[in-house]
Amino acid sequence: VTSLGSTLAIKLLSTTRIEDARYGVYSHRLDDKWLVGGASNTGGAVLKENFSDEQLEKLSEHINPMEASPLDYYPLKSVGERFPVANPKMEPRLHPRPESDVEYLHGILESIARIEAKAYMLLKDLGATQVDEVFTAGGGAKNDKWTKIRERVLGLPVSRATQTEAAYGAALLALKGCQ
Repeated sequence: VTSLGSTLAIKLLSTTRIEDARYGVYSHRLDDKWLVGGASNTGGAVLKENFSDEQLEKLSEHINPMEASPLDYYPLKSVGERFPVANPKMEPRLHPRPESDVEYLHGILESIARIEAKAYMLLKDLGATQVDEVFTAGGGAKNDKWTKIRERVLGLPVSRATQTEAAYGAALLALKGCQ
């Protein structure tokens, strides 16, 4: 599961517990399996800093999600990253900025998708169960063009989670604890 809120958070169900502070990776037990993942400082907060909701919607309409952006950013709102790279001194990289806002947004969305792909690859390399489908939640999950970009970059199907509220997951865990 990838949550695209103000930050990018990833959790996958694994048969192996993974803990590695070098990369900001942690695990939580869930029955006989583990929820393995981490949270990046990239995400929607960077988008909101550069675009209004209306701009995000209108500019996204003009993005071809099947075309890779040549822009190579590491979109952070401020200095510091925690996952998939744990580096408190990492600088945001959002330049060069093209004249076209469509190209700029495309570059940011694509770069966040690359960070997501790097995160899933890192978890696999550390021994977590291979992911074969991504469910997504959060505000970013509503952007269909971004979902298509993510599918292309991840090489996996990406679909919106049926239940997207964190309270739903918490309620299921509480119910399980009462049984």
